[in-house]
Amino acid sequence: GLWSQRRLRGSVLVTGTNRGIGLELVRHFAKERRAGQDIKIISCSRTISPELEELLEDVYHFELEVTRPADVASVAGVAANILEDRGLNVLINSAGILRMGQGVTGCSHEELKEVLDTNLIGVHSMTSAFHPLLKQGAPSAGVFNISAEIGSISGTNIANKTAYRISKAALNMLTKITAAEFRRDKIMALAIHPGWVQTDLGGPKAPLTPEQCVQDLVECIENCGRKDSGKFVKKGLVEIPY
Repeated sequence: GLWSQRRLRGSVLVTGTNRGIGLELVRHFAKERRAGQDIKIISCSRTISPELEELLEDVYHFELEVTRPADVASVAGVAANILEDRGLNVLINSAGILRMGQGVTGCSHEELKEVLDTNLIGVHSMTSAFHPLLKQGAPSAGVFNISAEIGSISGTNIANKTAYRISKAALNMLTKITAAEFRRDKIMALAIHPGWVQTDLGGPKAPLTPEQCVQDLVECIENCGRKDSGKFVKKGLVEIPY
C-alpha cells in the first residue's frame, strides 16, 4: 500500500541482532544507510558478536535481554530520545530460541518456560513498551514478528520441537491481538515465516542463505498494506493457515 513507501525510510528496531536473521537484517539496513538512506537503526541483543561489532558505527546498539521488562522499558526510554519526534516505523521482533525436547513427555517444564519467555513474552514486552513510539511513527508503522511455519496448528502432526512450536503458535495469536488493538492507531502487525535459513537455529542443511531470507522479509515489510494486518505469511505475502 502507499503507506509502506515511508516505512523503511524512517526508523527500524531489530531484536536478536547478534546472529542469524537479526544480524542479517541489521547488515541490510546498515548498507542502505551507507548508500544514503535516511534511516535510524536500533539494534538489540543479549551479547555483541564480532560480526555485529563491524556494524556498530551505523546503528544504535543496546545490550538487551527481552525477558527483563525493566531493561526493555529503559531501552524504550532511550530510544524515544534517539528517535526524537519521528517515532518508530518498524519493530522487528526477531530474537528467538530453539530447544529440541520432543512431545509432551520429552519436553521439560523448564524448557517450555525458557522458550516461551523469549519467543512469546519477550515479544509482548517489546511490543507493549514500544507502542507509544510506534504511534508516533504511524500511519507508516508496523510490528513484524518472526514466526515459523511449524507454529501452524493445522499443519502439525508430528511431536517434535514442542516448546518452539507452541511458542510460535502463541506468537501468531499475539500478532493477531496486536493487529486488532493497534488498528485504531494505524499500526499494523504481521507474523512472518522467514523460510528455512542457514543460521545457528536453522542449521547448515537449510536451503536459504540469510541474505536471501532478508531480501524476502524486507519485501514483505515494504509491500504489505493495512489489509494484511493480522495475517501469518511467508515470502511474497502468501498466507499460511494458522
